[in-house]
Amino acid sequence: MRLIIAFLVVVIIYSLQYELYKKYWDRGLRVKLDFSEDVVSCDEKVELVEVIENDKPLALPILNVKFATSRSFDFTEEENSNVSDMYYRNDIFSILGNQRIERRLEFTTGARGVFSIKELQVSSRDLFLKHSFAHINDNDTVLTVLPRRIPMENFIQIRNQIMGDFFINRWDNPDPFAFRGIRPYQSFDTMGSINWKASARMNELMVNQYQATTENEVRIYLNLRPYMKSQADVLAEHAIRISSTIAADYIDHGIRVSLYTNGWDVESKEEENEIEMTGDRTGDRKDRDDNSNDGSGSDKEHIEVLPPHFKSGTGREHLKALDIYLARLDIRRKPADMMKILQMGFDTAEGEVTHVIISTYRDDALYGFFESHINKESVYWIIPEREGNEAELRFPGMFRWDV
Repeated sequence: MRLIIAFLVVVIIYSLQYELYKKYWDRGLRVKLDFSEDVVSCDEKVELVEVIENDKPLALPILNVKFATSRSFDFTEEENSNVSDMYYRNDIFSILGNQRIERRLEFTTGARGVFSIKELQVSSRDLFLKHSFAHINDNDTVLTVLPRRIPMENFIQIRNQIMGDFFINRWDNPDPFAFRGIRPYQSFDTMGSINWKASARMNELMVNQYQATTENEVRIYLNLRPYMKSQADVLAEHAIRISSTIAADYIDHGIRVSLYTNGWDVESKEEENEIEMTGDRTGDRKDRDDNSNDGSGSDKEHIEVLPPHFKSGTGREHLKALDIYLARLDIRRKPADMMKILQMGFDTAEGEVTHVIISTYRDDALYGFFESHINKESVYWIIPEREGNEAELRFPGMFRWDV
């Protein structure tokens, strides 16, 4: 009889706790993942912060939190993780009633891009660990990883040629009364610009920097169209890195920089948008439409939309914004027509502008465009290419960058 009573008590307790957990296990339960930073550089350490709050008296003996993120992240703790197409992690917690748990997972960034964790799979079990309950939690955390810059010692020959020509040809009218600061001496600097007192104090050659009396600008044209499918992603990433490196170098010298590219933002709409022409915009088409209506009742047409360019500016905040722009480029998406972007950039240039094209892709049209401008404007072309692959440098101002 006692065994029967004990059995019945166990059955009642089991049933009650099952119904209790089934109904209330996720009530007052909040699970959130956040990156400790919003914007970081490549190879920088960041933390992924897991926060669990159980705002009810009911304890959860086992709580699983599963999520996926980029495989480019190198986590310090590898337990409960698996890496395939992405980095998958399954963290296990035990949380009491009205308790808050915070766990920090350190990792090192490894690739440029925009990375998000949009959902979590949260699951738990009852007291007897017999039944499981689960649901998907929405999550909203984004990390932007800026492009890794190229070490200047690897870039010095090309850089000195472009920078040297720029200062010889474009920096013609420095204002000696608009002192901007001092910086370390570089190979293209003149002896007259050396600040000897500052050099003695710093124990290295330092030069004066002045504002220019005329507006100077460098326009970078980043072409993400691949020349060959082999190693296309690697070459595109190097082209982005070169763009960031050149922009940083010019901005460090107080020169305004803008960027034109045929690459698309990771969250941009399709290249071809179906636009409905309405209101005043259709006024000049009304008569044509009345005479040539195809009977479909549709007043839409496909109009090519080009990626927006990054406007000219200088300063540290401008450089950071430009790097974020580069970090958000989607190299797997079909790029826009680069020739139209080049034509737009050159046609709208005003004042003293140096044009720097960064393009692995080359064909007769691009060679022809470059040739038509080399005698009229200050223009350069850098070709990132795999070591051993041929890259024809037909004209002065063209450079090869071995990857």
